[in-house]
Amino acid sequence: MRFFSYLSSFISAWRDYPAEENTVLGNRYTIQQMIGEGSYGILYQCLDQQSGCVVAVKQSRPSKGDYARQLLNREAAVLRSLQHPQIPAYRDFFSNNRNCYLVMSYINGDTLEDLIFEQDMKYEEDECIEITLQLLKLVRYIHEQGYVHLDLRIPNVLFKDGRINLIDFGLARRIGEPPPLHVPARKKFKRNSSASSVKYKDSKESEDLRDIGHFMLFMLYSTYEPDNNRSAVVERSWQEELHLSIELQNMIKRLLQLSEPYLSSLEFMNELQSLANARNHPSDKDKKGSL
Repeated sequence: MRFFSYLSSFISAWRDYPAEENTVLGNRYTIQQMIGEGSYGILYQCLDQQSGCVVAVKQSRPSKGDYARQLLNREAAVLRSLQHPQIPAYRDFFSNNRNCYLVMSYINGDTLEDLIFEQDMKYEEDECIEITLQLLKLVRYIHEQGYVHLDLRIPNVLFKDGRINLIDFGLARRIGEPPPLHVPARKKFKRNSSASSVKYKDSKESEDLRDIGHFMLFMLYSTYEPDNNRSAVVERSWQEELHLSIELQNMIKRLLQLSEPYLSSLEFMNELQSLANARNHPSDKDKKGSL
């Protein structure tokens, strides 16, 4: 029994082995390098021989058969519906006997993890609010088109030239659409690695907002300095470790659904914008109190 299990794994790995550099896909797209893979797809950076542009090509994973092709068709449909300069643009879709291929505009950039751990960036409350508002405007656009992203993780938010870009719409669904039924465990698509299996979320705006809450905390922890005098055994909550204003703390609690959740991304965006305005333009009463 173990032998057949090993043989099956070996065959799957052989079938899923990434294509080599300089391989031409669809008689048009020359592979420059593989830039990521997940359980249901492989992502390549390619040169479009017709336009001379660098593009991203996502291939369905051969060993996953029809379901992988179905997922990629679904992602292509989402990208066709979204036309935004900070979201990958749909370019092409083609298939051969075994695989489907989705061609998108190539978006490169730094993740928040890159900025914090490699470039030593620190984010105070004001910077966190500004960046979150940028992300929210993009997420709000997606929601207005009737979709939820459902995978707003650190690797999928890219910073480039002062703008935020959002990639990987493999889990996106229509708002209110039920999750897939009887689906085998799937690993999240992540550049350069494979992550843990996916637990499908409800197709609600609140799920994207929860991800944004975690994104904000990751950013704010860039300024955290541990107390070396405190016992490491005693765990503290983020409310205790981060010295946040009560207004921002309450917002994050609502995002994480630790208190009454926001009804929509628009509600949160308006509230966060009001906080930003108040911090940038304090009232006369606040000015007098600081004298």
